[in-house]
Amino acid sequence: MSRVLSLCVLALVLSPLLVHAQTADACTPTRQVRCPTPIEIVSSANDAARQRPSFEAFSAARQIYPYEPGALYELYASPTHISVILLEPGEIITGIAAGDTSRWMVTEVEVEAQQDPRTIVLVKPQSVGLATNIVIATDRRTYLVEARAISEARYSAEIAWTYPSLDRLVAPQASAPLNFEYRIRTVRGALPRWLPARVFDDGRRTWIEFPPEVEAADMPPVFVITPEGAELANTRVDGRRLMIDRLIDRAELRLGARAPIIVRIERGDAPPRARPRRMGGRR
Repeated sequence: MSRVLSLCVLALVLSPLLVHAQTADACTPTRQVRCPTPIEIVSSANDAARQRPSFEAFSAARQIYPYEPGALYELYASPTHISVILLEPGEIITGIAAGDTSRWMVTEVEVEAQQDPRTIVLVKPQSVGLATNIVIATDRRTYLVEARAISEARYSAEIAWTYPSLDRLVAPQASAPLNFEYRIRTVRGALPRWLPARVFDDGRRTWIEFPPEVEAADMPPVFVITPEGAELANTRVDGRRLMIDRLIDRAELRLGARAPIIVRIERGDAPPRARPRRMGGRR
């Protein structure tokens, strides 16, 4: 009986030590404690950093990720289709590399844009079942992309980013009068909690201001409406404001994939939208 009692006391004394050994940063392996291997630690860190597609983050076929330094972004590719990686307008690629260059095509292309030239990266594998990583270094940031070739019919058509970290904040010009004449209205879906409180410009740049309860991660992407169609705007976050480095006549905030909520913004003195020309005429 006394031996059993001694063993129970010993177990009570050792149990806090075992828990501490398991939770301490510097793990010491014992017969009772198994420490994670370096490979397991790396795998766990990568899993935590990996960003996957979600229904709410799509605009049409474009997957829009919030940019975060060190995050891993997934891209699903197809050997019979081209996937597009869309960078920020004006962003210049300084280096690009893929882990598997013999079985993956990774090509840099510059496309024309109304304001700034825009660089895109085209990705295509040779067959299904392949996986590689792509590192894109630019004059502004580094992108870490994980590409997987899953099938011929399903693939990521395009991925892009919003940029919640404001690394080059430009405040409204103090000497310039601010223009608050913007119309804000929901044109599709229910009234969102992120409906902008106001929109204004200083004659050069535009700011979209959200209610105090809206966090940066909840801010939707902004699409500038042009005669050629909708273009993803280059935005930066300043607290609860999005800054667009130009004036806009019309723009839309879109969130969701299957039934997106769309909020339209129109400048009060914007020229009227050109109507499509009717073919033929009345007789």
